Amino acid sequence: MKKLLLLFALIVQNTMNAQTYYDADNNKIDKTTFDKLLAGKEYYHVENDSLKAFKLMYRNNRGERGSLGDTKNLFKELNEKLNLKLDSSKPLIIYYYPGKDACNSGGKYSVRREYLKSDKQLSKKVKAIAEVNVLRVYKNKEGLTTINDHDWKKDPNGLIENLFFNYHHGCESFVIINKDKYSAFFGEYPHDEVTKALKEILEK
Repeated sequence: MKKLLLLFALIVQNTMNAQTYYDADNNKIDKTTFDKLLAGKEYYHVENDSLKAFKLMYRNNRGERGSLGDTKNLFKELNEKLNLKLDSSKPLIIYYYPGKDACNSGGKYSVRREYLKSDKQLSKKVKAIAEVNVLRVYKNKEGLTTINDHDWKKDPNGLIENLFFNYHHGCESFVIINKDKYSAFFGEYPHDEVTKALKEILEK
């Protein structure tokens, strides 16, 4: 009986400690293949700590587009959980902060004045294109230098993370939602990526 219990405990421990690896197209691969692909210049990797999962990402293609179906329910849930008044008839830009990392611990992200200056410039560019809803969401606010300058909201029950950002991408990410479509960009981004994504999703 004791041997059976020990065997069960070892199986559970092994399962809990198991790490899974995926290629850039979400196909499960072994660690050897993962490391071999990562050694090249085409990919970088991201992690999901809670799931102990590692995924390859294309360096030159960090965007994702898709359909959400009925986004009115998403707007309703965000409004209710975060006490907001988001207008579902307008595009929604969500800026997502995953928590402190090597990327957002330096440069403009670590200097509040520079961070705010960049935010102001981006806001002006966005307003020149369309009137939008803006939502700033964080998973963990550690290291978030503008936490008291913007109306940052804690991601409600990991809603935004689970929908768009299953892995930790360095610095910040964003997603734009318009009608039933979305356009996400993973990791640090220049202003042009936001404005380009907004223009493209408005044309659909």
